[in-house]
Amino acid sequence: MTPGEETALDATRLEDLAQGALVLAAGAEHSSYRASRDWARASIAEHGPVPLIRPGDLGSERMCVTVSLLGSSAALAEQLPTGEEPRRAVRALERRLGRTADAVVPLNTAAENALLAVVTAASCGLPLVDGDGCGRVLPLLEQTTFTIAGVDVAPVALATPAGDVVVVEAAGSRVEELVRPLVLAAGGWAVAACYAMDGARLAAAVVPGTVSRALAAGRPSHGDPFALWQPKPRRLGIGRITAVEHPATPGPDTVGGTALPSRPTSVVVSETEGLHRRFRLEAHNEVLLVLADGAPAAAAPDQILMLSAADQRVLDVERAIPGVEVEIVVIPAAPAWHSPQGRRLAAAGGLILLSPDLEPDARRVKHPDAERPEEPRW
Repeated sequence: MTPGEETALDATRLEDLAQGALVLAAGAEHSSYRASRDWARASIAEHGPVPLIRPGDLGSERMCVTVSLLGSSAALAEQLPTGEEPRRAVRALERRLGRTADAVVPLNTAAENALLAVVTAASCGLPLVDGDGCGRVLPLLEQTTFTIAGVDVAPVALATPAGDVVVVEAAGSRVEELVRPLVLAAGGWAVAACYAMDGARLAAAVVPGTVSRALAAGRPSHGDPFALWQPKPRRLGIGRITAVEHPATPGPDTVGGTALPSRPTSVVVSETEGLHRRFRLEAHNEVLLVLADGAPAAAAPDQILMLSAADQRVLDVERAIPGVEVEIVVIPAAPAWHSPQGRRLAAAGGLILLSPDLEPDARRVKHPDAERPEEPRW
């Protein structure tokens, strides 16, 4: 567990986690984030600190359960939780499997999901695994390194604030289309317990150290949120936003059958230091591609962020306005996302939606840790 070698999340460490979890959460709904933070504070106050364990420490025969918030984060702020949703979801999954959970792992460690994992672990009296199933944020429940490693997302147990508990069993490719209507009918959000696996499969499939990474990013003693991260994010440059453009012709509503709620956006940044390049960030839901003087500089599935130069906070594309000074940072995705299977899975949710003006070979930015002998053409 590096950096910091934390062994438990108490009230102080929770504040660090809450702040650090915003680093990967471009576009986070702040009212739901605050509600989730208060929920986690209350859970630790009631149940005490949550043990934090390495993925390899769980034990090969013990069971880990993945938890995630599903649906609209804005709905969470409007229909506040009763506090029992995570425990009810985990218990429902335990009943279906006939096994008791021994640990909790977050689906991802961004905003509400990082805090929900703490709530779940505290209320169930379980340790929290220092890792997650994404290493970044992706829109679909099945878009995880667990799926890449062959772990089934189903059965999925849903618990809603209205008191409903539903267990969904389906092929992995159908889980999303079955679960989302249930969540909408239940009021817009639910807690999901899914991806049940033993410790051996967890250790092989998880992106390790992401909880510690968020803790490091949230420590107030570090002005740079990435000061203690390993590997270090790649800093492309600092500049001023000079234009925010939307295409005259709207982009597709769906990619591969998946809804893309936001409109395509281009953000132009003029570099004020170094080479004085002109960056163009192409976004749809999130930044998918960066061009530097017309040449590809970074692309999904690596996560591309704009940080406000004033306070190093993540700036959502929807809040980008001309005149704001930003730093463009690239956080390398876990190597699994750069494998052929990982890229196919990422593309299923529109994550790899790059400029049609580029030839497929020019769209790729090679990841140093990935072996891709037969990379598909996107």
